[in-house]
Amino acid sequence: MSNHRGPSGETSTTDNPTKDWSLELVVSEFCLNPHQFFWWGFFYLESFLYFRGMKNTLYIYTTESDRQRGQYKFGETIREAESRVKDQQTGNSEELVIVDKISSDYSDHYVHDQLLQLGYSRVGKGGREWFKGFTSDDEAVATLAKITSDSQNLDLMEYVPRFYQDYIKMVFEYKLKNSFGGKNEFALELAPRFGKTLWTLDVMKTLFLNYGYKVSLLPAFILTALSSFEKEFYLFNGFKDSIVFVRQGEDIQKVFNEYYGKKMIILPISLHTEDYIQKYDFLNKLDMVEKVSFIDEADFGCRRDNSQNFIKYLNCGLDVYMTGTAIERVVSPLDNVGDNIIRWSYTDMLMVQNGEHPIQKMFV
Repeated sequence: MSNHRGPSGETSTTDNPTKDWSLELVVSEFCLNPHQFFWWGFFYLESFLYFRGMKNTLYIYTTESDRQRGQYKFGETIREAESRVKDQQTGNSEELVIVDKISSDYSDHYVHDQLLQLGYSRVGKGGREWFKGFTSDDEAVATLAKITSDSQNLDLMEYVPRFYQDYIKMVFEYKLKNSFGGKNEFALELAPRFGKTLWTLDVMKTLFLNYGYKVSLLPAFILTALSSFEKEFYLFNGFKDSIVFVRQGEDIQKVFNEYYGKKMIILPISLHTEDYIQKYDFLNKLDMVEKVSFIDEADFGCRRDNSQNFIKYLNCGLDVYMTGTAIERVVSPLDNVGDNIIRWSYTDMLMVQNGEHPIQKMFV
């Protein structure tokens, strides 16, 4: 005898446990009415997709008021996310905004369990899919990407550097190779839409593979920059094989025991985070030649004495200051920058767009 439970929870008994339950057989065996047939059909379709390893869609949505509270819903559907959210819009006075959607072989139940382990908590809204504790859309997206990052069937975007990104990297490496030993500082002014985050990840990978750096620090003066950086790390292919990203609250000692010298370790650190003292004490034990810091949005506060002391205390052999504007303010307090200043302006971007930039001739 074999028991089979249908979508409404009822249990039926059959004499053939190996019987192949096609839709036709279900209808004939149970004499389903149209309403029952609809739900059995939906149940059958879900089971068909699940047992054949086909992907479903995981999605995140929120409302404007929930976003202000740091609250997001993490759901799952076998349909298009837009269609599913449109159904859920009924009865909601606020617009439901899709923040992210990915194809995955993981279920939303797995995602929910992982969210709880990462320290997020359920919110008292309808169902058990709403979670709170996020600072931005980027953090919610990065968190889902992290949870699903070890999936074997995840579709990731490929990072293909634009030629001017390769050119700036080439200049950066040339200056680094010709720098004197000891402390080195770089100041980069990179125009909007340059692709700074992915370029930085690519440089981090090169510094690990070719220059002996083992730890990349992200001193953050703007907290949202950390979530944005983590999001790009997980959404693009080609970085996880040689880089690991340490989240706030993770066991630093455990990560270093497992990955130190095997992968570049990215460690966000800021006076705004609760565990910065522990990170300071841990990092001070590392040799400066193995540490590099990338200071994004460096024109916001890094010229102040307390900010400079914060960066100097990290004692990295290489500090890379990046900004989109006002590079003069960034350079003014630096003692070891020399001529390690690289600028890629909006004018450069326009010249490239028009095919008029001198560097384009170098890549013909």
